[in-house]
Amino acid sequence: MKSPYFKENSSEQNLVEDLSIESIKINGRDMVYIPRTLLNKDELFGEDNSAKFSKGFEMEMYIQSVNGFEGDGDILQKFGIQILDRMNLVISKKRFLEEVTTFQPTITRPREGDLVFFPLSNTLFEINFVEHENPFYQIGKNYTFILICETFTYNQETMDTGFGDIDTLDDIAGISGDIVIPKAATGVTLGDNEDLQNFGDDIFDFTDTDPFSEGRY
Repeated sequence: MKSPYFKENSSEQNLVEDLSIESIKINGRDMVYIPRTLLNKDELFGEDNSAKFSKGFEMEMYIQSVNGFEGDGDILQKFGIQILDRMNLVISKKRFLEEVTTFQPTITRPREGDLVFFPLSNTLFEINFVEHENPFYQIGKNYTFILICETFTYNQETMDTGFGDIDTLDDIAGISGDIVIPKAATGVTLGDNEDLQNFGDDIFDFTDTDPFSEGRY
């Protein structure tokens, strides 16, 4: 049996929890947690293509991958550039209850499918998995969530969170029309869709008199 002289008590648990929160506040970044609202859920596949994001909750999160984004990075595919950055975030359970559950009682933990907005790169990340047992029961309790996130693939969802930088992201969809390309610090979109279109318009002349642009009519 365990020694009766060393017991797990709430005072020590509260101390560890407060230290965890303080560490995240010092070393973390302010981000926005955006819950997904399902409008017409498919009970068979458990998804909803007509979902919307109507609220955002700002809170501090710690980035585990301090050396940069993980994942496959930027990949050039036949339909354009796809961004496959990944990022692991640590948030306090107590702070999540204070900032989110207080206003949305049905959301008691971060959910897979919800979004996180990272202001530094102006990018949306989708939560793929939530780890709630790492670190594993320190002094008999867990204090944090670890969010496994990947760059969000935009699929015509409605963005109405009340945060201007987030709600305008659906206006800068990528080349294939279904990915979100981040903006530079100057506010200029990093995609070159418009430049490529203008360049093509100068080359091709699809008029009635020259439909194939061969110049021999």
